[in-house]
Amino acid sequence: MLVVDPTIILPMLAAKPAWTSAGSDDLVAPPLLWSECRSLLHDLARRGVLPTAEARRMRRVLDRAPITELSHPQLGEESWRVADLLNHSRTEAAEYVALARLIGAPLATLDRDLAERAAVVCRVEVPD
Repeated sequence: MLVVDPTIILPMLAAKPAWTSAGSDDLVAPPLLWSECRSLLHDLARRGVLPTAEARRMRRVLDRAPITELSHPQLGEESWRVADLLNHSRTEAAEYVALARLIGAPLATLDRDLAERAAVVCRVEVPD
């Protein structure tokens, strides 16, 4: 299993065909992933960074993505604790780290700052 965050998923959504770089790992994410990705896509389209039609195509790919939504009874408490440990003011990024920690899986992220901070509490993979 591999916990993925939006920095990993957005490039996969843009790939044609999507998921060619997913590898053989079972991808999992907290429920927050889908909302965050939709929000990012909408914002990119609204600001004209991404054509609206492409953002909508990527959103539809997200809806069919081979990612398992995974929660944990202690996710809220653990993400709060991890946010404190990582010195983050918000718990969103900490939620991915917390899930990885709780299920004993590595976190995959392209966010180098998060990867560096998270390495003290969970295994982290930063793809090339």
